[in-house]
Amino acid sequence: MSIPPAARPCRVAPEFLLAALLFTTSPHPAHAKVSGVPDASKSFFVPQAGNVATPAEGTLATRFFRACPNNDGSGTFLSNARIKVVVLDLNGNPIGGVAAADVCVLFNGGTSDQGFFGIGADSIVANSALNNDPVCPDVRCIEADGPTDIDGVTYITFAGATPGSPGVSTRDPSRKWGHFDAELPVFVMGYKIQGRLTSGSAIGSYSLLIKNVDLAEGLGIEPNEGAVVTIADIASVMYAVGTAITPVTYWFDLDFNGVIGASDFNLVVAHFNHDCDTPLNP
Repeated sequence: MSIPPAARPCRVAPEFLLAALLFTTSPHPAHAKVSGVPDASKSFFVPQAGNVATPAEGTLATRFFRACPNNDGSGTFLSNARIKVVVLDLNGNPIGGVAAADVCVLFNGGTSDQGFFGIGADSIVANSALNNDPVCPDVRCIEADGPTDIDGVTYITFAGATPGSPGVSTRDPSRKWGHFDAELPVFVMGYKIQGRLTSGSAIGSYSLLIKNVDLAEGLGIEPNEGAVVTIADIASVMYAVGTAITPVTYWFDLDFNGVIGASDFNLVVAHFNHDCDTPLNP
């Protein structure tokens, strides 16, 4: 059962953020009659995993949406875990040639208490300012694997892209972060787009969520707590074993089987002491 809750640095220019802000605040956005510009009511993303030609979608894909702050690939981001992004204009026509750096899962880099603000995910910890021993990457944009094709399609493969093979995973050591967020927003050319649970589902039926074996601590101003698996993470899952899935304990069901049990506990224990340079450096 799934109950949604109540890195590589890329191009996030001021005009990118301004466009997104204008789009989300204006009832009649200036681009409404311009082709070649993403339309948020038609463009969308879909969770996928497995083979690109015959992908798993929906909950068959989201069960692989699990991160480690080291991005080590050991039980995390399996099966080419990714989202497929489809960019369409207001007439439903595909927009090809959108640069990879203009298609982003957007992070603020930390919390407001830590001095990070913006329109990205605000509970993902991905900064070197507070996490410098070891030094963690400053992740603001998880960019697409490549530009959109003639069908307006590209992919964001979470662990990292494989050059020449969009939708296929290769570990990118600059994609490391801690914690989770109730929504990881997806932007295209500065415009926030919505998700579909499957390609045939309605727009708005899915919000991007990625669980993390680093699920406790790190949101305050204490240094070097933001991207590391500690005894606090192990204890959080241990005390939740056997309890009902709620919007809080949803994040502890790391294997997505609808219960919090020994398998979830074992996943966290297997990543104990993983941080930005352990076990893999970089």
